Amino acid sequence: MSRLKNFLKAQSQNFRVITIRGLFANFAGGLTQNYTSIYTVELGADPVELGSLRSIGGLVNAFLSAPTGWFADHYGLKKLYILGLILEALIPLGYALSWNWQMLVIPMIFFSMTMVITYPIERILLANALKGEDRATGFGIFSSISQIPLIFAPIIAGVIVTWLGGISAAAIKPLYILSFMILCPVLMLVNWKLQELKKAKLARMEEGFFKSFLELASRKEVKKWLIIEILGSFIFGSTMPFIMVYAVEIKHADAMVLGFMGSALNIVSILTSIPIGRIGDRIGRKKTIMLVRPALYASYLLLVLAPSPEILILSFALRGLLWSASNVWMTMQMEIV
Repeated sequence: MSRLKNFLKAQSQNFRVITIRGLFANFAGGLTQNYTSIYTVELGADPVELGSLRSIGGLVNAFLSAPTGWFADHYGLKKLYILGLILEALIPLGYALSWNWQMLVIPMIFFSMTMVITYPIERILLANALKGEDRATGFGIFSSISQIPLIFAPIIAGVIVTWLGGISAAAIKPLYILSFMILCPVLMLVNWKLQELKKAKLARMEEGFFKSFLELASRKEVKKWLIIEILGSFIFGSTMPFIMVYAVEIKHADAMVLGFMGSALNIVSILTSIPIGRIGDRIGRKKTIMLVRPALYASYLLLVLAPSPEILILSFALRGLLWSASNVWMTMQMEIV
């Protein structure tokens, strides 16, 4: 514990501000994370329409991902980060104000823009705040601390939905309102306290976006990384929208089971983030990723075969191992670029 305190004291103000933001943002997100697909179905979407919403988000993601980094390099990380946080706060508001599934296109677009803008810039800010030899460990510490609310948020959400009558659009909607109310003051805090990186630290490319992008993408390691990202995006994009709907409609999970599934994932992720980050610093990023990857395959297998709610919860606990390794994944991504 003393080593953790010393580590946190040694970090910059930006690290502390982003960690505090992560605490509140994860609590807000944890309230709704298990219900987005279910809420969409409750508003009248069928499986094809549910998948089409994700496809729209993926299209936005594809168009904005590369230019975002270029704009951040030229106009400042903080400005773009704040823009991403504004969009992040508008996501739950958009869900709360929707009365049919077609209206969810707008918050889905905001979600994709947030994923493209906020999280990559947050990783850059964190990477700049950490020394190379401690970077994966630092990401793990950030992840462990900021994810603490995710232990309780899904269960709290389950209690609220159960108290309001069980899984339905009317019972889920208040979760989005509460999420919006949490994110607004966090946005103001970050705008007030976050410090912009000095221009000397930013990797500027003056030749123009397309020339810079082609130069970067032509590098051998970046090519390999792009292929991995494309394959991973296809796999996760084709399964993520349907997992919770599958758990509810096929495995008959109720709101409390969904809450315990989310909490199990987050507890495992929190407990293993720092150890896996340390392993990533010691034996290498690639070896660590390969070591943890089988947990994802076991998670999918248990989800499909689950005969009881307990196995559904175990399935998500295994998924938590993969989530904790995302810190090593992010570190490797930053270092390749």
